Amino acid sequence: MSCTPPDVIGAWLHSYEEDTETTAVYRPDDYPFPPARRGRRGLEFRADGTFVELHPGPDDRPRPAAGRWRSLGDGRIQITFPQGQGTPFELTVVSCTDGVLTIAK
Repeated sequence: MSCTPPDVIGAWLHSYEEDTETTAVYRPDDYPFPPARRGRRGLEFRADGTFVELHPGPDDRPRPAAGRWRSLGDGRIQITFPQGQGTPFELTVVSCTDGVLTIAK
């Protein structure tokens, strides 16, 4: 089962410890993650259609890239970066339940 807006609204951080061969797992940004030696990628879906992708920078502080998102149906989400801050991509949401966002790799 895939989830669609407004289920994905919020800020999510990659919980790479929980990834499988076929899925990437994200948890809310206030989740008590265990200490990690690498920074976590983040995704923030806002209700107004804006999107922020966070990548760990060279000093592990997050580097934001602002964009837009829209649902394409069937759990597919299109991400674009009108200001040229990133490369457009699509995500397929596998599930979004109990504070866990699972995305197909």
